[in-house]
Amino acid sequence: LLAPDLGAVACVIEASARRRVAVRDSVALSAVANVVGAVWGLRGQPGVARAALAVNTAALAALAVGWARLRGGARAASVSAAIADPRPERWGRQSIAEVLRDFETSEAGLSSVEAVARRRRIPPPRRPNPLLVAALDQIGSPLTGILAAGAGLSLFLGSPEDAVMIVAMLVANAAAGMWQELRTGQAAEALGQMNTPSARVLRDGRPVSVPADEVVPGDALLLARGDRVAADARLVSAHRLEVDEAALTGESLPVAKAAVGGLDAGRVVLAGSGVILGTGQAVVIAVGPDTRMGAAIAAMAAIDPLRQTPLTTRLHQMLRQVLPVAGVGGGIVALSGLLRREPAVPSLALGASVALAAVPEGLPLLASLGEAAVARRLAVRNAIVRRPSAVEALGRVDIVCTDKTGTMTAGRLALALVADIEHELRLPADLPPELRQVLLTAALAGPHPDAPDADVDPTDAVVNEAAGAAGLGDALLAAREAEQPFESARLFHASVVERRLCAEGAAEALAPRCNRVRRGGANYPLDDVGREALLERARQLAARGLRVLMVAEGAPDAPLDEPHDLVALGFLGIADPLRAGVSSAVRRCHAAGIRVIMITGDHPATARAIGREAGLLGDDGLVLTGADIVNLAEAELDAMLERATIIARATPVDKVRIVESLQRLGHTVAMTGDGVNDAPALRLADVGIAMGRGGTEVARQAADVVLADDDFATLVEAFVEGRTFWRNIRRALGLLLGGNLGELGLATGASLLGLASPLTSRQILTMNLMTDVLPALAVVLERPKHHDLAALSREGTSALGKPLRDEVFARGGATALPSLIAYLIALRTGGAGLARTVAFASIVSTQLAQTLDAGAADGELGRPIRRVVIGTGGVLVAMLTLPPLRTFLGLVAPTPLGWALVGASTLGSVLLARALASRGPPTVAPTPPSSRAAAIPV
Repeated sequence: LLAPDLGAVACVIEASARRRVAVRDSVALSAVANVVGAVWGLRGQPGVARAALAVNTAALAALAVGWARLRGGARAASVSAAIADPRPERWGRQSIAEVLRDFETSEAGLSSVEAVARRRRIPPPRRPNPLLVAALDQIGSPLTGILAAGAGLSLFLGSPEDAVMIVAMLVANAAAGMWQELRTGQAAEALGQMNTPSARVLRDGRPVSVPADEVVPGDALLLARGDRVAADARLVSAHRLEVDEAALTGESLPVAKAAVGGLDAGRVVLAGSGVILGTGQAVVIAVGPDTRMGAAIAAMAAIDPLRQTPLTTRLHQMLRQVLPVAGVGGGIVALSGLLRREPAVPSLALGASVALAAVPEGLPLLASLGEAAVARRLAVRNAIVRRPSAVEALGRVDIVCTDKTGTMTAGRLALALVADIEHELRLPADLPPELRQVLLTAALAGPHPDAPDADVDPTDAVVNEAAGAAGLGDALLAAREAEQPFESARLFHASVVERRLCAEGAAEALAPRCNRVRRGGANYPLDDVGREALLERARQLAARGLRVLMVAEGAPDAPLDEPHDLVALGFLGIADPLRAGVSSAVRRCHAAGIRVIMITGDHPATARAIGREAGLLGDDGLVLTGADIVNLAEAELDAMLERATIIARATPVDKVRIVESLQRLGHTVAMTGDGVNDAPALRLADVGIAMGRGGTEVARQAADVVLADDDFATLVEAFVEGRTFWRNIRRALGLLLGGNLGELGLATGASLLGLASPLTSRQILTMNLMTDVLPALAVVLERPKHHDLAALSREGTSALGKPLRDEVFARGGATALPSLIAYLIALRTGGAGLARTVAFASIVSTQLAQTLDAGAADGELGRPIRRVVIGTGGVLVAMLTLPPLRTFLGLVAPTPLGWALVGASTLGSVLLARALASRGPPTVAPTPPSSRAAAIPV
């Protein structure tokens, strides 16, 4: 028996204990059945059919007891526990000979026969029809069943109009849900498409091109500039080989690779990375699902994209709570009619209409259309919402886990600093002559700007671009009298230009070759202490997250491959710069109680420097690495993540585990990223946010939201819209449910007083069409009144608990009581016809007035609310003044007293609603500001 952790072992033990109890109970029931059967048989001849009754009854009881004893106990599935990182770097620890021996191959590669024998066909994953899955998901929704039952009951009792309305709502909601779900589930396919279509390998001693899926372990893989690596492989040889692994590991700078020397990871190339410089040969160690990219595919497949959102769950619960109240109210109305000896069928039909009027048919569409409206507004702000249900999660987010490369940073290299021995200056800036000389020497050490290989090495391109921006473009055109290109074994390149040797490269390669140093325009002797000081200066710059290049010059007759007696001039610092606006966006998040954690595959020093510049890292900030957390138990990881600000050297599986841990702690997590290494965590997070311009297709497919401008600041605007959505949905639900409760209260109140129903079935249907959906929808479509994130509360589902319940009762009472009083007065003074007219108009007008009051709560009335109130108010006036409409609805022309009663009930409703609201506590507490501590869920 294999178990992933101690929690699983505990579940197995608990299941075994429960089984023993269930077996004990079943044996007892069986014994009782046998005794009963024996006694029965001794007392007479019961017959075969009756004799089996005791045994069958006991068997059914045993099944029920077993189900009761063994139900529950389900463990939340851990995605990270189901994923094994293949750790391809471990092959870098072994020598080339050991790897070749382990894979039974040679540097000449495999024969065609051997390759065919090793090939393992990987069947494509079987995926159910997405349309069928989405349709079944909608059909299985509790909301769908409840509304369908309501439509059937309405049709059975002779109210086809109500049935048609409910069915229309049902179809619209199901269609919207299916459309949303069909937009997801494409990320795994995009991952497969990322694989290179072909690869060059040695077969039978000759280089051949084969489809990527035909590469097998033990193949000799040939690498050249422009290739996308087809498999995880251990290098056998390399010449100036540099690889772009940003999409896989988050490493922002090109990674130099070598067959010997360096770190373990430097001797391994990964599937999905791209060769940007040099050539190499490697032995394939893993293909397909066994590669690191394969682990990402496994992570994507293990995450269910169709999980139900907390908002949907809460709406289902609310609907279940409404149904008993609606049923009781409808029953009271029907019973009242029967007690007054009215015909049974009309009484039952009226009771059913009243009950259905209390059921919020528009509840399913309220959230869907509100989310769609937010998605449209975010699209204007360059945030494309791929899964509309993510809108509600945006409003609940209290932790943002963000990738560094391409998200916090620009995702491209740039010269960030120029320094001599005494001074330094961050770019962009005007360089003094001494620093201009350092930059020019570095540029001249590389290839001529017009050379074919001028832009092959990204470092050369960055230096040349910076020199051109500094006004040194003409000086760069000087002819190279001799050149020594960069090689990973030598770690520098050099050129002779205008009778001067110019060198640029790693400090550890150039500092030992220097015997002088330039300070203030003069050269001074350099001893071992001075050379160590140069290396220490380079280490200090590297600790700030910079890729450091040392610059030196020497005599033109010195050998280019082994120069000596050089003069140390200074240093260049290259970095992936922080995006403009990131620092201010981080400050806005902190002020609004949203904690920001940077997770990257980059070096800890680089991550720390970017984190400090972005405002993430303070004195109490904790910096972790993937190695720190890989062996931690869940409880230990949870404790450390509550303090962590930066996590470096994180693998895709590490990111999934981090998101799982934060969710386990009760946080709502947004994850941003742009690479393949981010895709599993993007899918698992409550909100996955991908970069649109620089991001991979895999990340975009896995994400819920795509930032088209790659701007982290745009994410803050998405949070503003998300929090506004929750505020609007709470107010809209208060109007919708409060209005329905008011209608139910009016009908049941009159029935309890022994009076005839204030409304007919047709009036109830018409009232539903006018006030059940449109006012609430107008509120939920409201735009943000401001964009101060800290001033908006992070409400979440807690706002749909007691705060919403109090608001619903307040609005229900404020709707029912004034309308009932107006009905009673009209009934005594003007008869049943006028009383029903006053009741009908009062219910509609009080709900419209409360809609205006809710919309103006923030001091500004939005356009949707104005349009709905004016339009519905106009329809109400037409119904009361136009004879054909009055006749159809069974209304009469209101008298002056009737108009006065309608006006008084409307004003009284607003005043009563405000009075009831002022007596209770504030609906939602403001979000507490937080700089780095985890925000407390509201």
